[in-house]
Amino acid sequence: QGELSEKDKELKTIKLDLELHERATEAKIAEKIAALVEEVYSAQRDRDEAVMARLRLANEERDEAFRRCQRLEESLKELENINPEENDMTLQELLNRINNADTGIDILKNGAIILNRIHRTKERKKKIIAEEMNAVIEQRDAALFQCKRLEQELHHLKEQNQTSANNTRHLTAENNQERALKVNL
Repeated sequence: QGELSEKDKELKTIKLDLELHERATEAKIAEKIAALVEEVYSAQRDRDEAVMARLRLANEERDEAFRRCQRLEESLKELENINPEENDMTLQELLNRINNADTGIDILKNGAIILNRIHRTKERKKKIIAEEMNAVIEQRDAALFQCKRLEQELHHLKEQNQTSANNTRHLTAENNQERALKVNL
């Protein structure tokens, strides 16, 4: 009976040690899981911040495009209002004036008006084309910059995902080893 009592005490001691070991293992696993969850939450916050930054940038680009459009409209109005009485006449009316002119001075005057209008129209078209080209170049540069930034962000997110996947695999491997140890005990 003494030997049986001794073995019973040893068995209880082993059971308590095993239980303590299990609880310590579970605590370690819970700690690692908590760290992993915190890392996932942190990555999500980073992604949310990146999305908000992209939205702010898109809004700024939209506002800048709107301001550029307003400036173009204002410059077009200024060009149209250079000589309003001449702008009211159509080209056909000016040609009719030349046909009906009695003196060479009237012909020269109306011809000069037509040439001036042609010159202003050419200048206006050049200015509009130059502004449109500048706008296109700015948009292209902004798009290239945004593509580079998004590529870097994608690379960063891939690295984070790979790190998270490695951590998860590592935790799973440790968890499996600890389970194997429990089974062996």
